[in-house]
Amino acid sequence: MMKRLFVIVFLQLGVLSASLGQSVSEDLKKKNVSDTILQNRNLVLPGTFDGQKALLQLFPGQHYKRSTGNGKFDELINWECKTCKGKPYLNIYDEGSDVFPFPDGVATRLMNVMDFKDSSGMQYKVMSFNHSEFDPEGFQVSRFTGGILGLAKFVLTDGGWKLRMYQPVIGAYGAFSQCPTPKPLLIGNDQYAFLLKNLNGGAGGPFDGDYYLIGGINGGYQQIMAAYGVERTEVSAEENMSAWTSTYTVPASDKKYFRDIVITLKGTATADDTDRLPEEVKALLKGKKKIRFTAEERYAYKGSKGYELQSPVKAALLP
Repeated sequence: MMKRLFVIVFLQLGVLSASLGQSVSEDLKKKNVSDTILQNRNLVLPGTFDGQKALLQLFPGQHYKRSTGNGKFDELINWECKTCKGKPYLNIYDEGSDVFPFPDGVATRLMNVMDFKDSSGMQYKVMSFNHSEFDPEGFQVSRFTGGILGLAKFVLTDGGWKLRMYQPVIGAYGAFSQCPTPKPLLIGNDQYAFLLKNLNGGAGGPFDGDYYLIGGINGGYQQIMAAYGVERTEVSAEENMSAWTSTYTVPASDKKYFRDIVITLKGTATADDTDRLPEEVKALLKGKKKIRFTAEERYAYKGSKGYELQSPVKAALLP
């Protein structure tokens, strides 16, 4: 029996080794880089834009491309910076004590490359990337540990794709050290911001959703809006919990930049579960056990304060 068990374990390890493209006992390495890695720089990439090659130019660490099966790959760059001074960063989970770069090293992964062309005909790309703590086995762990978001903007010039804006560290969002992939949102004339939907909660749910908006300000990228309670996922009916979803729009207006953002909630609210519901929805629920509702939240830009929720929220009962 023990011999058979040994063979099974050995075969399982062999499958894992093959899927990672390296020996199970072979730890991933990291490469020390200069402290200029977090600074803006003169960088022009000739030819066709390649997001992964661009990321390697920004973070020239130890590069890996590991098979995860089904034709998919986990591509990452491991690095450390022994001369960098760690600085605190925005963390939606309010841990407050963490600094970047991580003392034990960093794993950086490309998330997406977004294509744009403005009204003048200028072409540019914005690439997003995720930083997590270096792990010798390449793991990304912990439900309430976000991945650190970074953005880089490249503009097409006669010489190639020139780095125009570079924000290597914006903040930590998401779960299991993975930041949600940003989606572009047009908020003004030729003005795009990038929306993150953060969905997290205890094992088994429900999961709560928030929106975070990243915008270009004074030559860099930073968080300009946090909209809380935009979603609550459903669980089993016997738990009698509230659940809702959301959509967002940027209505046409005479504002040239930073137009208002409208978030519409729609779902079910119960008297047993009013956590994270707008006060205006709670008012509709008074004297009732359960309602279906819709609520419209409007966010307006207030300069250095970013986008702020405007009161009152328009809430109504649904049949």
